[in-house]
Amino acid sequence: MVVVKLSVNRLLELTGIELDIIHEALFNLKCEAEPEGNQLAVEVNPDRPDMFISEGVARAVRGLYDLEHGWNVSTGPDSSFEIESKAPRSRPYIAGAVVRGIDVDELFLVELMQFQEKLHDTLGRRRRKVAIGIHDLDKVIGHKLTYTYVKLDYKMIPLDGTSEMTLKDVLALTPQGKSYGKLSIDGDLHPAILDEEGNIISLPPVINSNITRLEPGTKRLFIDVTGTDPQAVNKVLDILVSTIVEGKKASIEYVKVLNSGQVTVTPLLSFKRSKLTVDYINRVLGTDLTIVDAALSLQRMRHNVDIKDDMLDVMVPPFRVDVISEIDLVEDIAIALGYNSPKLSPSNYLAEGLGSLLESTRLKRVTRDLMIGLGFTEIMTYMLVSGELLKVSGYNDNAIKVRNPVNADLDYLRPSLIPSVLSVMVTNRQRPKPIKIFEIGKVVMKGSSGPEEDLLVAAGLMDDSVSFEDIQSVAYAYLRALGLTPSTIPHRVPAFVEGRSALLLANGKPVGYVGEVDPHVLDAIRLYYPVAMFEASLRRLLEVLHGGGPGRAT
Repeated sequence: MVVVKLSVNRLLELTGIELDIIHEALFNLKCEAEPEGNQLAVEVNPDRPDMFISEGVARAVRGLYDLEHGWNVSTGPDSSFEIESKAPRSRPYIAGAVVRGIDVDELFLVELMQFQEKLHDTLGRRRRKVAIGIHDLDKVIGHKLTYTYVKLDYKMIPLDGTSEMTLKDVLALTPQGKSYGKLSIDGDLHPAILDEEGNIISLPPVINSNITRLEPGTKRLFIDVTGTDPQAVNKVLDILVSTIVEGKKASIEYVKVLNSGQVTVTPLLSFKRSKLTVDYINRVLGTDLTIVDAALSLQRMRHNVDIKDDMLDVMVPPFRVDVISEIDLVEDIAIALGYNSPKLSPSNYLAEGLGSLLESTRLKRVTRDLMIGLGFTEIMTYMLVSGELLKVSGYNDNAIKVRNPVNADLDYLRPSLIPSVLSVMVTNRQRPKPIKIFEIGKVVMKGSSGPEEDLLVAAGLMDDSVSFEDIQSVAYAYLRALGLTPSTIPHRVPAFVEGRSALLLANGKPVGYVGEVDPHVLDAIRLYYPVAMFEASLRRLLEVLHGGGPGRAT
């Protein structure tokens, strides 16, 4: 969830409804809100970036309470602004827009900057994929801007600065430069946006120039969005401009982007068209809605809808990036109706008969109870782990690398729980010994026909003195409690000491591994206490339980 701080006064002004109704609406929109003085701290699903600012929340709330239906954007003529893009290869894509009649005040400025940063952190992947620059249009010199590489000895006045600095110093000395300076630098070159006099107004994705800084009283905005993915760049610009003009007498004007003789006009403000039948809606929700009821519900969720025979022609607005397929529109209808609506009574859509837990879920619950009973504390970690940790522990051979990770330190899908458990031990190495922890979680690894997924349990024991026998006794106790007969066979296991590691067997069938962690691995991760661990596959355990009788887990 993404937490945003929104002004209560702005929400009241933009919605025109009482605060307790806003609270109720936010809950129905899958948000949680807590008062903090004259603000609301709102937890918003990351797939609803349009609600990271009061304007977006107000638009959703006003639709939900029938104050407005559908959505239309106020656009003016093409602005006279042009961006000549020379497509710097480290960040080749750019889009721009002009917004007039915005009337910036202190409260709006605070939320606008927060909106910008939340978009950076989510859709922008912490500025690696997309970065936004927002400028006071009246301070931009000329109407023809250039997006190009400049050398690091080029000078600019960074935001909040008072004097010129070389780009090299901006990247090395400013907080933004230290955080984002390595994202787009290319040797001694860096992407920059220049005005007609050659002044840098933006150094994406790092920092804007102080020349075009926003201040209370600003009436017109120039917005640039740059990045490494053209679809993401255009979508972020659409969300930004279509949201900040909401509830204002403001308009959006288009900017021409010239690149190698091709001209693109941005923002795109493109609607996504989807077709939906009322039969499909009623089948999914268990309702008996008419086509008019369904259309009205979608309009309350700010979609534009036309009814054609027995078909709904839905135009999804550009700020709704969470709508991917028809089922998302059905969910919107359920939200508009209200989950406590009689039309969505459980008796309408529950299948006959009673549901039951999956066997894997039963085994997972039994495993958790058994490990806690053995004195271990449960941990929960990410499925993504550091490639460096996998390399050090010897689990990188069959690991799958993430193409565009959100965090550079979490760039691989874990093929084992052992690196995850070790990382938690590193974090807690100063705590009193012994440290006894376990995790039940999914792993993904390379297989002969593609990625393979498994559900594992792994337990680790760290103390001043730990042996193979200490962790073997834990693994044996766990398997015996499941009604299985444990045994081991010497086996070389990544991360474990050769000769002090083994294949873990249940009823004679391999289900996992047990052993002492190699001191070289511990030294590499700066863990200076001996560690012993076991890991077992719940999928294999279920196979053994079925092969040898039901066992206690089922």
